[in-house]
Amino acid sequence: MSDKKKIILGILVGIVLLTVWLYFIDINSVLNHLKKVKIHFVILASFLYLLSYFIRSVRWQKILAPVCKIKIMNAFTIWIAGNFLNYIIPIRAGEFAKSYFLKRTKGVPISKSLPSIFIDKVFDSFSIFIVIALIPLLQVNISKPLLILIFLLIAVFIIGVGILIISTVNKPFVVKILTKFFFFIPKKFKTKFFEIIEIFVEGVGLFKHHSNILPSVIGLTIIAVLIDSVYFFFMFRAFAQVIPFPIILFGYTLIYLSYILPTPPAQIGSNELIMVLVFSVGLGLNKDMVSAVMAFASVI
Repeated sequence: MSDKKKIILGILVGIVLLTVWLYFIDINSVLNHLKKVKIHFVILASFLYLLSYFIRSVRWQKILAPVCKIKIMNAFTIWIAGNFLNYIIPIRAGEFAKSYFLKRTKGVPISKSLPSIFIDKVFDSFSIFIVIALIPLLQVNISKPLLILIFLLIAVFIIGVGILIISTVNKPFVVKILTKFFFFIPKKFKTKFFEIIEIFVEGVGLFKHHSNILPSVIGLTIIAVLIDSVYFFFMFRAFAQVIPFPIILFGYTLIYLSYILPTPPAQIGSNELIMVLVFSVGLGLNKDMVSAVMAFASVI
């Protein structure tokens, strides 16, 4: 399927999700909530949002260091650009774009820097433990859709960590598994693609020689997750809602983790549906209010 068709398909899926979301909410109630936004909280939340991105870009810089040393602001700029592309293209192209931008600015081959993107995402997925730990404390209503989402994210975490760990001890095995998984690659591209897989696995495996960065990378991940939650806490405050921080921590961490999964362009509909699924169905908050919060957050 061509990129153009993928984008069109993503838009259509987004429209369907948006329609489903609109079916479940009272649009007039949502608009009423939007009229009550307190801008000073929005400004504070926006700063925290960017700060979270900055922390994650610092983490990526540390993971990338064995391959290429770049300045923090360069890492931040590339990170922002990549995430912007993730926002408008439905196939997580921004992750590959980060490596492309790095190649253009620093001459680092994409195959060399791509493992750092993968490792970075694996550390993002570690926050699933926060979600699991908070479930018994928050009396969450684990509906079937919410359960499916959590299991999907756990599966992504297990696969990611599995590839990371096995690549450090048995690279040929991982290469074999990945080449079998991508059996559908056209013959004329297979040789080159499988070479990239080998380089990718080699790059992931190199992480074991730089385990000294593990404490700082984990620490930065925790800080980023906490800042994310404070950001969303103030987004709720912008709508005159005082939600206990543990609920925000659970809900927004789960929402952020869901971004690992493919989404429609600009996350049309998917953000709003997941927001309702987590905060309304799971945590019992008013669906129109949480929809207004997410709709506004998506715009800014």
